[in-house]
Amino acid sequence: MEYVDDYSGYGNQVLYKMCEERPLHNDIDTIRSKLWIIGRAYAASIERKAGEEFNIEDVAEILKESKLDQEIENLNKIGRIDQNNIEVLLGTHDYLMQLFKKITGLEKRSLASKYLHFHAPKSVFIYDSIVRNELRKRLRAIGKTRFPISKKYDSEYESHVLRCIYYRDKIYEKQFEALVSPRKLDSSLYGY
Repeated sequence: MEYVDDYSGYGNQVLYKMCEERPLHNDIDTIRSKLWIIGRAYAASIERKAGEEFNIEDVAEILKESKLDQEIENLNKIGRIDQNNIEVLLGTHDYLMQLFKKITGLEKRSLASKYLHFHAPKSVFIYDSIVRNELRKRLRAIGKTRFPISKKYDSEYESHVLRCIYYRDKIYEKQFEALVSPRKLDSSLYGY
């Protein structure tokens, strides 16, 4: 089957290019800028509800000192996420959520998925409440409502990824007659 990407316009292309040109977390200004631009562009800003003491420099410093670059590299090596390699995505997402939580006190599930997506676009499904709700609605319509989760990672994101894989593999790609990227699936569920 042919593989189809959908990078949904110039704005998203800019975000992908930004992360492609500067993928590493070794420069505070670059990290801060990526957090700010991705978070604001996708209504998931790091500072939202983080409290008066929040400082984006602290998050940038934690990411710089982390093993996030290795985690992202592992995602990019895998490419297409499926049942056999899902734990790499779930572990990386959970790892980034925990880093965000150290500073904000919040899970920042949506931001973690969006931030990772722009660094590993072929591997990361975006978590967004609109997409989540639409996906659940479509799967409910065909009677598929239960997905076994491991409870080793963030359960909400894990259930979302399981639904994305199921819908992509069993329904969407068959209708589309092509392999699709996480962005293509996301765009379809969003109604673009």
